[in-house]
Order: sequence, then structure tokens, then C-alpha cells
Amino acid sequence: MRLGTLQFDPPLILAPMAGITDYPFRKIAREMGCGLVFTEMISAKGFLCKKGATLRIREDEKPVVVQLSGSHPATLAEAAEKVEAMGADGIDINLGCPARLVVRTGAGVHLMRSPEALEKILIEVRKKLKIPLTIKIRSGWDNDHINAVEISRIAEDCGVDGISIHPRTKVQGFSGRADWGLIEKVKGAVRIPVIGNGDVTTSLLAKRMMDETGCDGVMIGRGVLGNPWVFRYKDSDPFIPSLEERLRMIEHHFSLLREAYGDPWAVIGIRKHVAWYTKGLPCCAP
Repeated sequence: MRLGTLQFDPPLILAPMAGITDYPFRKIAREMGCGLVFTEMISAKGFLCKKGATLRIREDEKPVVVQLSGSHPATLAEAAEKVEAMGADGIDINLGCPARLVVRTGAGVHLMRSPEALEKILIEVRKKLKIPLTIKIRSGWDNDHINAVEISRIAEDCGVDGISIHPRTKVQGFSGRADWGLIEKVKGAVRIPVIGNGDVTTSLLAKRMMDETGCDGVMIGRGVLGNPWVFRYKDSDPFIPSLEERLRMIEHHFSLLREAYGDPWAVIGIRKHVAWYTKGLPCCAP
């Protein structure tokens, strides 16, 4: 798959997830066969205030796209330019976060309600970058304001290199089913690559999404929690890791956390992952 000048294979992508897709998680995803990883969402304003301290890109996780959030064109453009200088392979602008703290600042999915403001942001950021620029969107604000196709066309006109769509509304959050039919509509409305996202938990479902919608790639988010093996892209039954494989992965993940953050933070950080890695086992919580 290609996004502007960035080419990768397979067309499976790790979604940006706050508090989850840090360096250790991204490295594991790449080891398991993920074609492209996204960082956690980073506030453009916070990044500039901390002079880049919130981000470190390593060679063994590349290619990596850094996702930025914000609502001010100049701030996003400056942050994007600095992130590019740090070695990012692409920049993504978050238009999908439904969190109240993000939305009330005019960022995240709120930007889908302001096409004119969004256009200014994309034009400003595009001017500053040599690397690919993408956006991640939702269906729209609510069922009465589904505007993913309109936003995608605006993005294409502004020089965006690709679009990831999670076909749920802001109001819907993560409830209900993702509307894969909307992915197909967006794909038919633009010429740039479209990446589908939502309700994919196996490589078979990833293939099904591509077959049904015509999307160019599949982004996996919650489906990878405790299951990095999902990136083993095969047209066969889902890979089910044994208990021994799960334990080895926990040990490996903890080792990476220790390397990145030191012992105290590693112990805290591994807890949620242990719960995900062991979910569904007879001796563990369902």
C-alpha cells in the first residue's frame, strides 16, 4: 500500500490509541507483521510547549505516523514540521476523537462540524510538510450529520495523501456496529487511499472489510488489545496463541516497558496489558 511517498506491506495498520500505542506497543505490532504504526494522539500545543519531550521515534518501529490534535492552523503546522524533523514517516491530523476534553477545545471530531476551519488547517499543515499527510475521521457528529464524504473530498482537495475512517458517529462513540457501507462510499468519492477502521479483530475480518468496501488498507484498534497476533495477515483461520505464547509475550512486553520507562513505571504499565493478554483464559476474568 502507498500513502504519498510512503509504501508499506501488508496493508494492516495499528490505530492511534491514547495510553496504549506507545513505543513498546508499536514495536510489538511491527514484530507481529503490522505494516504501519501510528503513535498515540499528541496535542500539537502540548508538544510545542514541552519542546518535543512527549515524542521519541526509533528506527526499529518505522515506518511510523505521528498523530497530532489541535484546532489552530499555525500551531498544528509548526508541530507537524518539528515532528517531521524528528524522523516521522507521516503526519496524521485527528478528526475523530470524541472525548469531551478534546472536543470542547475545537479539536478532534469537532473539526468535522467546521469544514472551513478544517480546510485552513489542512492547507497550512500541507505547506509545511514533505512527508505524507493523512487524516482520521468518523462518520460525523450524529446520525443527522453524516458528512464523512464531504470531509474526505475537502481533504483530497487540500492535498491530503490518505484518509482513515472509523464509521461511527461522535454520539455513537464505540457502541453499536461500525457502518462499513460508509467506508465504501468514501472510497468511491475520492481518488486517494482510504483506510477502513472498526470491528476488525482478525485478519479474516480485515480481508472481508477490504473485499466488501474496496478500501486500500485496514486499521486495527481495540481488536489488537491483548492480541498482537492479529497482524499475522493470512487467508486462514484466526491464530489463537497458546498460554505459553501469551506468557512469552507478556514477558517481552514487560522487558520493552522496562527499557523505555524503568522498573516502577513498567510494573504499572504492564498491568492493563496482562489483563488483555489473558482475557478469556479459563483461569482468568472473561
